[in-house]
Amino acid sequence: MTENTHEVGGTILVVDDYPANVKLIRRNLEASGYETVAAYDGEEALEKVAAEKPDLILLDILMPKLDGFEVCRRLRADEATAVVPIIMVTALRETEDRIRGLEAGADDFLSKPFDRGELLARVKSLLQIKYYRSMLAQREKFHAVIQDLSHGIIITDGQWCVETISRRAADLLGRTDEDLVGRGLDELFEPFNVEPSLDALRRSMVRSVTVELTREETRPPTYLAGRYTRIEGSRGELHNAAVVFRDISEMRRKEKLKRDFLSFISHKLKTPLTIVGGYLAMIAQGDYGEAPPPMADKVRICLAKVRELSDLIEKVLSYAGLTARELERAGQLVPLRELVERTCRRVEQRHADRPVNWVIDLPDGLPRARAPEELLSIVVDNLLDNALKFADRPEIRVEVVGREIDDRRIEVSISDNGPGVRLREREQIFKDFAQLDDDFTGNVAGIGLGLSTARRLVNSWGGQVKCDSVPGRGSRFFFTVPSEFTPPHDAPDAHR
Repeated sequence: MTENTHEVGGTILVVDDYPANVKLIRRNLEASGYETVAAYDGEEALEKVAAEKPDLILLDILMPKLDGFEVCRRLRADEATAVVPIIMVTALRETEDRIRGLEAGADDFLSKPFDRGELLARVKSLLQIKYYRSMLAQREKFHAVIQDLSHGIIITDGQWCVETISRRAADLLGRTDEDLVGRGLDELFEPFNVEPSLDALRRSMVRSVTVELTREETRPPTYLAGRYTRIEGSRGELHNAAVVFRDISEMRRKEKLKRDFLSFISHKLKTPLTIVGGYLAMIAQGDYGEAPPPMADKVRICLAKVRELSDLIEKVLSYAGLTARELERAGQLVPLRELVERTCRRVEQRHADRPVNWVIDLPDGLPRARAPEELLSIVVDNLLDNALKFADRPEIRVEVVGREIDDRRIEVSISDNGPGVRLREREQIFKDFAQLDDDFTGNVAGIGLGLSTARRLVNSWGGQVKCDSVPGRGSRFFFTVPSEFTPPHDAPDAHR
């Protein structure tokens, strides 16, 4: 008996003005695994119901102050207690008394003296009814709520068969004229290209995964994005799956327009620069005869400024061209040492007139970083470029250190011996177009997008980028990135 009652369980309020009756009933119930609360008159019963919120009430009829009929009527009149099962325990056997009890809202009756088996059977039966009634009410509320949401919502069982689907979900999938309950998730998504694939989702044990559905044969193309979430049973098996998604087609169209425009602008800006740079390089090499020394010096300066301008244009276009889709891509596994050494060489070539003492400390056992390689490269490039750009000493020293921190994430720090950053400016430098050239003289190359770009990218994979500095002694910029061993965490919906 104890095992069966535990299937539902619950707290039971026993109401009787005779303490001996209360004691007997409580002993029988507690022996079967229920929790009990006692009240000894009608007014106390109402107070205990409000305070304890019992799952079932065993209510005597003949009591002082308020009888059981009045207590039952008041409980049924209150929305908070209207569905709590009530068993009236009484010595009254007249049919008229039982009719009064039913009219007051009683669910069942138990006659005194009662049989223990009958008591437990009635209690168990009503608790099960209450449980299913509650589940049905919650399900009805859930259905009512999701129908009015702007996001599409699909709930499946463990076999990916649809149990619940909102009107908005059917609309986004183009299936408003069909009954989709009972259909397979594979069937609903069949016209779409799903990323990650349905096979990958089915195999995945990660609790929540960002998904994107694309249907490009429609005019205009349809793009949906959201999250797939596993709801597991007690043994870790798939009990339910939830897919919540929304229409991002307009956003994708705007991104395409922006990419096309930036590609056009890039071509228009780079073509004349390439021509100018080419002719300057030919003059510097003596292709048109040896230039007088004063002219040769000016040509070299112009050539350096052309390269500087070309690099600046590349940075601006790179920053402006980063779309939400690119920021959300699943990361590759990137060996940090190779990426850092390659980036150091590139930055060193950019500042060829400034010798640098590089110190790279990336242990052989350091895990690979998990992030989009080209975006991780941009972060490292911008931080290294920042260190060289602001260097104010004849001997520039830059140290790159990688170490494993909590959750097996990786922290990469880039330290320099430059002028440093004042405390009040350490947050400002990560804002768009921020520079610490107090009078904006233009002597500092760039327009202040390097650090803001780095922060945006680091934030996109759930990391942080910060700065420690001592003015006059140098700065240390450091950021975090997941490693191949970092446990997966739920991320916010990136499309919001």
